[in-house]
Amino acid sequence: MRIAITGTHGVGKTTLAQALSEKLGLPLISEQARLVAEEMGIKTCEELLRNPKLAREFQERVLEEQIKAQLAHPQGFVSDRCTLDCIAYWNLYLGDGFDAGRYFYKARLHAFRGLDAVVYVPPDVLSNSDGFRLSGNHAEVDACIRREVGLLRECSGERVLYLLEGVGPGERLAAVLEFVRSKNFLTGS
Repeated sequence: MRIAITGTHGVGKTTLAQALSEKLGLPLISEQARLVAEEMGIKTCEELLRNPKLAREFQERVLEEQIKAQLAHPQGFVSDRCTLDCIAYWNLYLGDGFDAGRYFYKARLHAFRGLDAVVYVPPDVLSNSDGFRLSGNHAEVDACIRREVGLLRECSGERVLYLLEGVGPGERLAAVLEFVRSKNFLTGS
């Protein structure tokens, strides 16, 4: 079972991914953007908004690292983010220029072929800034992620779960576990 948790920054993806990883006994893939930022010496996402050249290098590396991390676990994983998130942040930092079409194609292809399930987490409750993540831009990022998840759902609806707004972490975990069981994903992993 290859599961990716997607949604804008600060919605509880990491909490859900960790709980799901533990419950299903699958490896957890940490958010690659933070690891790449650390390697590149990027302290805050605000730096990427001000520097398109840095943002492009960063986004290229995040996508490559996300794909690499997921390919390293062919038997299954739970990922805190997915390649569709990369499209949303590329759009935020760079718009649709800078060879976006090639980047978007690669990100979509990996999501369509490399994942068994995508779980979208709505931005109903946002956590406070942690110093790295953006303090705003939630609506813009969320709209793009919803669009990308919608495209995936049109092509393969049985692999997408939209979590309901206004539910807590325990209810989110229960909803994802029920989704996984109802689709018999665990028997094929």
